[in-house]
Amino acid sequence: MKFSENWLREWTNPQWDTNELSEALSLAGLEVDGAEPVAGAFTNVVVGHVLSIEKHPDADKLNVTQVDVGEDEPVQIVCGAKNVVAGMKACCAKVGAVLPGDFKIKKAKLRGVPSHGMLCGATEIGLPDDGVDGLFVLPDDAPVGMDVRAYLDLNDFTIDVDLTPNRADCFSVLGLARDVFAISDADFTQPFEDKEMSGTTACSQKVVIAEPQSCPKYLGCMVTGFDTQASTPAWMVQKLQRSGLRSLSLVVDITNYVLLELGQPMHAFDMDCLNGDIQVRMANSGEKLTTLDEKEITLSENTLVIADDSGVIALAGIMGGLSTSVTDSTTKIFFECAHFARLAITGKARQYGLHTDSSMRFERGVDPKLPERALNRALQLFTEVAGGEVSAVESIVSDADLPKAAVIDLRRQTIASRLGVEIADEKVEQIFKDLGFSIAATDSGWSVTAPSFRFDMAIEMDLIEEIGRVFGYNNLPETPVMAPMTLNELPESEQSLNALKTGLVQRGYNEVVTYSFVAEDKQQAIAPNLPYVLLKNPISDDMKAMRTTLFPGILQSVAYNQNRQQSRVRLFETGLVFYKNDSDPTGATQIPMFGGAIVGPALASGWDMDSRNADFYDLKGDVETLLSMSHQLDKVRFEPCQNSALHPGQSASITVDGKEIGVMGQLHPQLVKTMGVSGTVFMFQIRQDALMTMAVPSANAISKFPEMQRDLAFVVEESLPVQNLIDAVVSVKSDILQSVDIFDIYRGQGIEDTQKSVAITLRIQHQDRTLQDEEVESLVLEILAAAKQAVNAELR
Repeated sequence: MKFSENWLREWTNPQWDTNELSEALSLAGLEVDGAEPVAGAFTNVVVGHVLSIEKHPDADKLNVTQVDVGEDEPVQIVCGAKNVVAGMKACCAKVGAVLPGDFKIKKAKLRGVPSHGMLCGATEIGLPDDGVDGLFVLPDDAPVGMDVRAYLDLNDFTIDVDLTPNRADCFSVLGLARDVFAISDADFTQPFEDKEMSGTTACSQKVVIAEPQSCPKYLGCMVTGFDTQASTPAWMVQKLQRSGLRSLSLVVDITNYVLLELGQPMHAFDMDCLNGDIQVRMANSGEKLTTLDEKEITLSENTLVIADDSGVIALAGIMGGLSTSVTDSTTKIFFECAHFARLAITGKARQYGLHTDSSMRFERGVDPKLPERALNRALQLFTEVAGGEVSAVESIVSDADLPKAAVIDLRRQTIASRLGVEIADEKVEQIFKDLGFSIAATDSGWSVTAPSFRFDMAIEMDLIEEIGRVFGYNNLPETPVMAPMTLNELPESEQSLNALKTGLVQRGYNEVVTYSFVAEDKQQAIAPNLPYVLLKNPISDDMKAMRTTLFPGILQSVAYNQNRQQSRVRLFETGLVFYKNDSDPTGATQIPMFGGAIVGPALASGWDMDSRNADFYDLKGDVETLLSMSHQLDKVRFEPCQNSALHPGQSASITVDGKEIGVMGQLHPQLVKTMGVSGTVFMFQIRQDALMTMAVPSANAISKFPEMQRDLAFVVEESLPVQNLIDAVVSVKSDILQSVDIFDIYRGQGIEDTQKSVAITLRIQHQDRTLQDEEVESLVLEILAAAKQAVNAELR
């Protein structure tokens, strides 16, 4: 939120400069993003009155003016501005003035005519561009000779505060002033007098509330007989501009001013455009509304609206409709000031692609006691400027549906234990009184009642936080932490996720963290058969589905890197995936996954190696690294599979004991363009719970006896997975068979086209004695028989 520092100081004026004020706000939890001066640095610029104008004798585009600057004699200034006229008031830089950019004004001659000063435009004195090609025109009542900085209140800063969602009470100058008052020694003074503006004439506009739970308070008032030509006062325009809003019209400016000053959104209707009673109800499906920004939207049934007999005329708490907007020809105005429940407004603006100052405040919470005060303030400002007759207030209030003040018990010992400092009871009570809380002493501490504007107060720790930030976090002592330490039992068989990550990092991968929300079309493209959860209030349209696989986020990161000339990309991610499950309280089954992708050269470029692109087996090696770290590799089987996200000829399911724990393979060629990547991308995804258990290390004696090896070459069918052959070999029970390794696969001369030769090495050794040739031959014969029976393998 942006606001004028001088506006804040009208309410409370601590003896701090701008930097000290900004630091104090930040330390109190209201982080200041920046403070910018409202005008550039300049001196000796005063209000000048142009007395006369004559054409320059030697320049058609120049004028010779006589300007009264509040001195004994007028000064002569040569001016080339198109809008200079006799009788106007303008900013005049006298001789000796210094303008922004260290531009010094001196006596000069322009085409032979002396000029003792300069009449200035807005940008020449560091003000925002006012859109005028020429001088910055001042009001006719501007006092001649007065310093422009003082007259325009330019010794001011625009402060930008980044408020957290829980501090809805500070989306106003009043709210910020309350906090500044609490953290400083300054006084708090309301700069205007509250006046009851309700008239005696009955309001002819009636209101019907059909949804009191969503709109527990609605106030309305009619104003007639006002000056339709009245314009917004310069002081109000100035405060709006310094708060980031531009002046539009008197009525709009006043509602915006009250919004910024007190924090209460308001709206005004042209009464002549209303048909029948105003109704606060839910929209009918398919109803349409053209908003003030001329955007037509189709409403759904979950939207709270303001309507009349002709249909919807405004989105409640968000934006008014164009058909009933106040214009220059409006002669009867109906001011609306209501309190809407937060849940009734939350997410609705984003649902229709809107974002307004009103919706932002109602979504976070507005003081339910504020509408009466805000309506009176708006009527007071309007009648002071434009006059008019104010009717009685049409008021509908459902006390049962208004938010109730939170009453919280605060224990004295909790303050000391949480903040690490003893704070006197008197100081605690003073802090809460300054913040607007009601506080009453109890045996153990206090009973604290939150004010109506503090929606974020619910538990004792909320109160502790208030004490801490007002007392000053920087004033809390540094206290060594003293806590009993109980070490939880950590099973030795539990694998470390960080160790798994480190294993991939050492193989050249980088970790990414992506959103759990993905675009619905990409979710459907990657996993069309998996039910997914749609968000009711997505951050954006391309983040509306909960991911059922890590692939969309990882591929988005791959594309991001490829678009920045990174040809070799190796990424991994750990995170949750979400399968729709209506029987689960959360609506989804959440499963931790470990996934990754590679694309581009298999190895980093080097002078001593040939470049080749990564393939299926490079990825398989990385996956096997993870599985070996968890001592699962001997149980794992890679089996051909059909997965919609993967190439049908280069994809495999990863199974353990017949249960699928993951999948890997090449991204399906039809999805390459859809996912925005290029090249051949290989991906994997494994359930984390399948990786989180490892074998407990155990010591075994090393055999002192010689090892024997036997090489066997089997001829098998081309379509036979080699793993099936290995399984047949190791199925032979033997205490001397130590390992089975593949060292060659051959296709060609001497082998049928439908067959292949797989050569393996048997490593044979006994722990306690030297093996006899008969034992080894017997084992080999058993293996040959087992291979023949299981996979019809013939010894080559």
